[in-house]
Amino acid sequence: MAKVLIQNIADSLNLSRTTVSKVFNNNGSVAPATRERVLQRAAEMNYKYFSLMKSSSEKQTANPDPASTISAVPESSASVSAPKSIAVLFSKIFDNQHIGFSLLSIFGQTVSNNNFTLSLYQVNEENLHNLSLPDSVILQNITAILCIEIFDKKYTEMLCSLKKPILFIDAYAEAIRDNLAADILLMESQLHLSALIESIVNKYHLTRVGFVGPYMRCLSFYERWLGFHSALQKCGLTYQKELCILSQDDSNYFDSDWLLLYIKRMEQLPELFVCTNDFAALQVMTCLRQLNISVPSDIKLIGFDNSPHASMSSPGLTTIDSHTADIALCAAEILMMRIKNPEIPHTTVHINTKPVYRDSTSRNIHK
Repeated sequence: MAKVLIQNIADSLNLSRTTVSKVFNNNGSVAPATRERVLQRAAEMNYKYFSLMKSSSEKQTANPDPASTISAVPESSASVSAPKSIAVLFSKIFDNQHIGFSLLSIFGQTVSNNNFTLSLYQVNEENLHNLSLPDSVILQNITAILCIEIFDKKYTEMLCSLKKPILFIDAYAEAIRDNLAADILLMESQLHLSALIESIVNKYHLTRVGFVGPYMRCLSFYERWLGFHSALQKCGLTYQKELCILSQDDSNYFDSDWLLLYIKRMEQLPELFVCTNDFAALQVMTCLRQLNISVPSDIKLIGFDNSPHASMSSPGLTTIDSHTADIALCAAEILMMRIKNPEIPHTTVHINTKPVYRDSTSRNIHK
């Protein structure tokens, strides 16, 4: 069977590829009716996880109140012999380049060994605005909740009020400060990135270093932002905002035209761009290539995550390996422990990471 692409879905609905992409990126600028058409067609065409989402929801009994919020489910009903099911909530559809893709596969296999099943639910703009669960969620049938890229503060607080064991893989930027009634798991994003930046700056005696990405979008991005500043301080460099691309609108980094124009308008370019993740770094690399700016000769690039495309790009992308398999295994362990021992103190756990040097900063720099 041929792989279903975003363009295939767009063509079948007479929509632009950009519109379909906005739906999968949970961009609120798409009309609700159009969004539902896209999601329905994605399920019909077995686009990535949509087939799994569809089969999961079909197993559920129809919700008597499609617009129900958490208050529509009596608290006492959760105790009636609920099946061992973990609800996975996510805000954006992720493809096989996203760490969530392999993470879910490993996590699902691990919890299945403990007789748990997974149900996947996308949280849309309406859910976020109304602080409501996706329509097909039946709270009393859920044992625990796993959240992937749920970064809205009020929505996070609503989920924590459900009195269910809940684990966030990454969270909004100030989540640790707020002492949530939840566990948080993320990759170590500050210290190893700081050390990687230092090694490159010192090796090549760089003086202009810029940051790319919405650093307040989530906790891991914010920690990378702190690592960036820490490296500058240790290298005796001054933070220069004019060398950075800091739009807090995440959708801008999916818009290659916006990014290209922004770079063209910069009065001076840095010698090194530190990006919030591999996707942003590869987007920057593409724009620099269009401007005939060489990587790494003119500008060096650092990403984060060690996604599959990081090693396949030309030049290969220097990045930080977030150890997705370890995150998945740790996530399963944390949730199983929380289910068995709901009263133990909540934790924030960082999985160790590792720098991966490739040609975007010149190979063997660490030797």
